[in-house]
Amino acid sequence: MKITEKGAALLDIAKFIGLLAVAVFILAFVFGTVVPPGQMGVRLITVQLPFGPKAGVGEEALTPGYHWNIPFYSRIIFVPQHTQLLHLHRSTEPGEIDSAVEVQTTDGSSVVVDVSVLSRFYDEAGVEKIDGVDVTHGGPYELLRELGSSELLWINTIRKDAVDELKRAMSSLSTSDFYNAHKREERLKVALLSLNQKMAPRGIRILDLLLRRYTYSEERIDKAIFAKNLQDQEERLNKAAGKLAEAKATLEQTAAELDAQITTLQVQGDNKAKVLRSQGDLYEAQKRAEGDLLVAKSMAEVDRLKANAFSNELAAQIYIARELAPLVGSLKGGVVGGIDPYNVEDWMKRFGLEGR
Repeated sequence: MKITEKGAALLDIAKFIGLLAVAVFILAFVFGTVVPPGQMGVRLITVQLPFGPKAGVGEEALTPGYHWNIPFYSRIIFVPQHTQLLHLHRSTEPGEIDSAVEVQTTDGSSVVVDVSVLSRFYDEAGVEKIDGVDVTHGGPYELLRELGSSELLWINTIRKDAVDELKRAMSSLSTSDFYNAHKREERLKVALLSLNQKMAPRGIRILDLLLRRYTYSEERIDKAIFAKNLQDQEERLNKAAGKLAEAKATLEQTAAELDAQITTLQVQGDNKAKVLRSQGDLYEAQKRAEGDLLVAKSMAEVDRLKANAFSNELAAQIYIARELAPLVGSLKGGVVGGIDPYNVEDWMKRFGLEGR
């Protein structure tokens, strides 16, 4: 089959495009970029080609790992994913920028505040609830579109807006209110919410505002407030001491009452034990007496039955004679005479047993 000149030309074009695609693919991965851990990447297309992505910032964040990149066509911008810490404080070293926040109070005094700002960058656009309020936030695309690719510009923007919101929120406090931790924290929460509403659309989340130190510009005010607070503390101390003394007195009174109750209960217990013991002894004596009576009655009944048996039966007379024979046999010297030793009736008359 013959190939026409037009077909051959199309085949050469296809081969060229294929080779070009392979070359671009190899080039893209040979000059690829690694996004390190703790960072996210944003692809920036610098040249617009008839094919491929549009020029500008990519809308999706690149996760840590290896990503394609073509020199002079695109580059990858790194955005930190970890928490950023920014200190707004007075300068302590030569050449350091003094970034402390100076707040004007409602009564005209000036307070210098040192604050630490905790922030991070969103990895995608969305909505987040902050202090009960739904706040719409951007991602890395909005960050680079609004503030560019300079990390220094990002930090300076956070610093500037944080100072503005802190001054606006804290300026509603009076000079003495700065000593009230609850009021300070309330105003810091107001500043935090306002700052997030301003920074979130740019893809920046302000995690917290930490007030580390505050001092008054005029030393006399600082001393006066210190003296007033010292007086308040002494008054609270005196009240606490009074309550402690009252509590001790109540405790001692309660202890004395309880000791008296314990003594009373012990006496009542001893008396009750004595009563129970005497009742037990009485019950035991009654039962013993009843037992002795029953025994005596039983023995008397036995004697009565024996006597009846002895008086009515011939065998009883023989038994008595046998019992008395040794006694009679022991009598010597004529003490007993004129009696038939075997006459039981005479013997019974002699001993007064007749009729029993």
